[in-house]
Amino acid sequence: QATLQCGSAFKPFVYLTAFEQGYTPADTLLDAPFLLPDATGQLTYCPKNYYNVYYGITTLRRALELSFNATAVKLQQLVGGESVVDTAHRFGVGTELRPYPSLALGSLEVRLIDLVRAYSGFANLGEIPEPHLIREISDRDGRLKERTFPRTERVTSAPVAYLMVHVLRGVVERGTGSSARELGADLAGKTGTTDDYSDAWFIGFSPRITVGVWVGRDKKLTIGRKMTGARAAQPIWNAFMRAYLDGLDPDVRAEDFPIPAGVAFTPVDWYSGERALPRCSSQEKVVLEAFLAGTETTRPCRDT
Repeated sequence: QATLQCGSAFKPFVYLTAFEQGYTPADTLLDAPFLLPDATGQLTYCPKNYYNVYYGITTLRRALELSFNATAVKLQQLVGGESVVDTAHRFGVGTELRPYPSLALGSLEVRLIDLVRAYSGFANLGEIPEPHLIREISDRDGRLKERTFPRTERVTSAPVAYLMVHVLRGVVERGTGSSARELGADLAGKTGTTDDYSDAWFIGFSPRITVGVWVGRDKKLTIGRKMTGARAAQPIWNAFMRAYLDGLDPDVRAEDFPIPAGVAFTPVDWYSGERALPRCSSQEKVVLEAFLAGTETTRPCRDT
């Protein structure tokens, strides 16, 4: 029942809104300090990155994988705060949200069960499940008396949802959630940390299960210095998922996220979003990027 600030675990709603509006993970923004007006119209709000370090022109993928705050707020300003609120509500977030710039950084309160439901909607390629507490009831002789068949609701298209899954996989492969790589399965998720290290989050999923972890106190107090989502919450998530995965048949454990029709892949530079070509010496890291079919980047690398 608790409502809590979730920090950067809210950012996927901003990026999914952008993907619905035609942005791609390879599109770029300038990650740099900028000012926004407060309620009086004064330019006083400046979103700050962790360590107060900024990274210049960056792809949306890189910005989410490494959780750049300035880029997330700037992207929300571009797609519209009301649209981000609508996306979060469509995906099952039931608390009141307002389109403040800081919404992109998880400053408004949500419930853990709502975030898990929403991330399940990513994993289910756009269909959110109805939460339930009891799966089935049997009598003392083992006879099934009642079983829950949860309903699902489609809230976005499968290809758009897959773009979100593909980027959140990158959070595990290269980003703030990289400690989950050691589990040896196809996993995706997002860390979250609030001011003064008072709340730590990790919400993640495999092709079969979504799990959310929150670490915090009853009162808004720090849980410890540098207790980020990656350091305080994700180790619990990793331990749970390791036990879960170890109980699966090898074929099931090796499952990958399904790729829906309407998704195309193109190799791009992780830093610039430019199309990767063998002769491009400026490209330091290449990823196989997912696009909605027909929106693949055609930007050549800088030294061609």
